[in-house]
Amino acid sequence: MERYWHWSDRLADQLLGLNKDTYVITAGITPSGPVHLGSVCEFLFPEAIYRALKLKNNKTVKMYFIVDVLDALDSVTVDLQDYSDIINQDMGKPLKLARDPKGEFRSYAERYVNELRYVMSKFKVHLELVEVSDMYDQGLFDKYTLIYLQNIDKVKEIIQNTSGRELPKDWNPVMPICSKCNRIDSTRVMSYDAITGDYEYICNNCGNTERTNIKEHRYKLQWRLHWPSWQAIMDSDIEGGGVDHFTKGGSRDTAVRIHTEILGRNPPIGYKYGFVLLDGKKYSKSKGVGMYVRDMIELIPAEIIAYHLLKYDLEENIDFNPTKEKILGMIEDFEDAAKIIPSDNLTRGDRKRYSAFRLFGRHPKVAFKEMLLYYSIYRDWNRVKIHIPIDEYYTEFIENWYKRGFVPDDYDFSYKPKKIDRFRDLVESWNPNMSPLDIHNSVYDYAQKNGVAANEIFKYLYNHLIAKDRGPRLGKLVYALGVERVKSDIL
Repeated sequence: MERYWHWSDRLADQLLGLNKDTYVITAGITPSGPVHLGSVCEFLFPEAIYRALKLKNNKTVKMYFIVDVLDALDSVTVDLQDYSDIINQDMGKPLKLARDPKGEFRSYAERYVNELRYVMSKFKVHLELVEVSDMYDQGLFDKYTLIYLQNIDKVKEIIQNTSGRELPKDWNPVMPICSKCNRIDSTRVMSYDAITGDYEYICNNCGNTERTNIKEHRYKLQWRLHWPSWQAIMDSDIEGGGVDHFTKGGSRDTAVRIHTEILGRNPPIGYKYGFVLLDGKKYSKSKGVGMYVRDMIELIPAEIIAYHLLKYDLEENIDFNPTKEKILGMIEDFEDAAKIIPSDNLTRGDRKRYSAFRLFGRHPKVAFKEMLLYYSIYRDWNRVKIHIPIDEYYTEFIENWYKRGFVPDDYDFSYKPKKIDRFRDLVESWNPNMSPLDIHNSVYDYAQKNGVAANEIFKYLYNHLIAKDRGPRLGKLVYALGVERVKSDIL
């Protein structure tokens, strides 16, 4: 039998192997657009490790989520296309210094940091959100910047060797933020003092030249140094990243050597994860591929999204297509996982499903599909409560499905009974003591005995109950409506 049922258990054990009193988990993201499912993985996977660790050993765990608000604005996201004129004027500026084009927030970064906070709250993660600009303002990066400047030839050699690309002769670890035009993508260090931290730069956008010091904190480190630096600042024990960062020549290779050869410390445990795909394409903030999570969490409980992202192998690409029917299937899968009893006889798939549910699951009081069926019939929770128990947690989502036109076709109906002139003896055979399954199977029994295709009977009865060719499972529909009521209305 495999030692680990889930990758979070394996990584938790690696952390415990460090034998520390406090464990530090770090992760990060650039808030350059709306939160999508790929963004969710950035905080969800560290949270899974945190929860797995807590299940094994209740030691102190600190979690930091670094929000890189100093990254340069470099594209217009789909949701802000109408404001492209304003955004294009701020291209190349750090996200924190670019305007919110709608004028609703203090900056472009704040718009999406606020959204990120909201989404993270729905997933109930334990990460402390830290804006990287605050870390620079506090001088936390200054120590490392001086180290890189003082060892610039070695740092440059490491980056070239690990990335496989030649750096310009005048390459410098420091990316100045121009004091006149606020751009960070067009500045270049011309000279520097590795002892004092003084440096002179020129901005190719506005022509500004200036002599300043890293203590003014109007700079950012190049990414391949910026990443290991925040890990060192936070004393990170583990941090993951997408497979692009962990492939040969990726930034993880650089970070490991920077930690060991320049900073003289062990790098954090690394782990790589696959992409979240929609019909084979990566979810994207800028290109608008896939439903935004701020919309998705109004339609699907966050726990169910988390479960479906965690039930796969860590490095496996996940195809997550939130269509009406597929989401209903995801909810059913989640509810089925709640019933799994752990044992050595479970299949590998069920082990992963059980483990994912253990980390983010909640036990529903009643099946979502059953609540959806009864609400489709009565459109009033007080009337629904007469027939079945209610899971209050689901009610808001079901209401949102109707408000947003998200109800799967089989459940988007109204009861419109019409008198039948066929299959009367079948309907007459139904009685209130029959279960939904009994009613449903009676159609197949009748079809076999009378030489009629079952599909023909189902289609006919659906048309005379809800004026559609198909709908929810017939036995459940008739049972929910009430056998005597149906017989009275259509016979």
